[in-house]
Amino acid sequence: MSSILYNCKLMKTQIITLESHDDLISVRDRMSWAKSARILLIWPKFERVTLRPVDLRVLQSHARTLGAELGLVTRIPNVKRDAQGFHIPVFGTTAEAQRAAWPLKPPRSPRRRRSETINLRALRAMKAQSKVEEAKWRSNFIVRAGFFALGVLAVLTVAALFIPRTSIKLTPISQNQMVTIPVSANPETESVFISGNVPAYPTSVLVTATQRMAITSQGALPNDKAEGIARFTNLTQKDLTIPAGTIVYTPGANPLKFQTVNLTHLPGGSKKFVEVLIAAVEAGASGDVAAGAIQAIEGSLALSASVTNPNPTTGGTDLTATEALDADRQHLHDTVTAALAQQAQQEIGASLGAHDLLLINTLKAGAPAQEIYDPPAGQPGNTLKLTMSVNYSAQYVKADDLTRLAQSVLDASIPSGFIPKPDTLQFSPTEAYTIDASGSTHFAMQTQRVLLRQIQPQQAIFLVRGLSPSQAKQVLQSNLPLAAPPEIQTNPPWWPWLPLIPFRIDVQ
Repeated sequence: MSSILYNCKLMKTQIITLESHDDLISVRDRMSWAKSARILLIWPKFERVTLRPVDLRVLQSHARTLGAELGLVTRIPNVKRDAQGFHIPVFGTTAEAQRAAWPLKPPRSPRRRRSETINLRALRAMKAQSKVEEAKWRSNFIVRAGFFALGVLAVLTVAALFIPRTSIKLTPISQNQMVTIPVSANPETESVFISGNVPAYPTSVLVTATQRMAITSQGALPNDKAEGIARFTNLTQKDLTIPAGTIVYTPGANPLKFQTVNLTHLPGGSKKFVEVLIAAVEAGASGDVAAGAIQAIEGSLALSASVTNPNPTTGGTDLTATEALDADRQHLHDTVTAALAQQAQQEIGASLGAHDLLLINTLKAGAPAQEIYDPPAGQPGNTLKLTMSVNYSAQYVKADDLTRLAQSVLDASIPSGFIPKPDTLQFSPTEAYTIDASGSTHFAMQTQRVLLRQIQPQQAIFLVRGLSPSQAKQVLQSNLPLAAPPEIQTNPPWWPWLPLIPFRIDVQ
């Protein structure tokens, strides 16, 4: 970026040394600062300056607009040649440029005098000679018609290649693939194994059912309470008080209880006794007991006195009425339990996916959350109603896991040259479910799907392109393993051949 100004005795010259980073714009900017009539550019021999020949021409014009002449100091041959072509003076050294005289500006061409006239006839003749006449064959009708027909043929050829489209539907030979898989489902299994192990997932549901049944059994309903006399004997020397409601009863596994009706005092002294009116606690003919059947006293009074009934108790009666017996209640209970199990199975199945598999053997009922009989035990009625609510739990296997297992096993045994037909995989359990000590449920699953003979679409395309539909059908039937004749549809329908371009043929 260095510039050195030299003053000459005759004419002042500004010297600009070019550097490797200089370009047209930077050199022009540096020239604009010049205040002299001569601008000398020093082009170093060992610097790579990026100025082009046309840039020298632009710099020469820019120097003239500044009112100065442009000179060049260089020893590079091609640069000297380019500069001399633009009439830019070239010097070997800076001193030579200072001493030597610079060439004058090229003289301008003289203007034409107004007195000179233009020979119009000569100009017209020159124009006629310069005009190129059209070839005769181009105006020939047959040639033009031929070229037009060639253009139409080219358009039709392009249309024949890209307009028609054909769809071919092939039905390959098929066969069924069937495999029976032993499956083991366990809640501890986390993934599907080709050996048959799959995860089992828990589920539960609370179900409620109500059922009624007609009662035909006749039962005895308690009506009146039995009454009698109880004799209390003092075993001590002290006076005793026998409160009203003191319980006395018969011994045995099913004791009959009676209670005193009135408050009574028992005088002290051995073998002193008092008789008290008693009544059965529960009504019914069962309260009639024989003399001497009552032998025990309830409470602390039993340590000081003894009791018995000198006479049988009487007056207990029963009424005959329609009543549910224990057998009726058990029968209704079993019926409702079976209905609950079936309902639980249906509700759990409805909550699962469409093809998820419920493991029936894992369906278990918990303790009843509700069990209400109407009428209660001991009450008459013509109809017995039972309402029960039970929580059921079970395990199931997801359809995705079974599908993954079936595909893995079937793919391992697929015959060579066949591929599975989409959406034909089916599976179903074929044996009863069994459970082992580890909690795994074992069952057999029958799997099957349809296999198709593999056909490469590109093979079919290269066999039929350019043929007529009838020829294409014959070629496909004779060269491909097909179970039915191919279906070929061409668009437009009237087009007589199949396309030549492969991507215009679609094979399904």
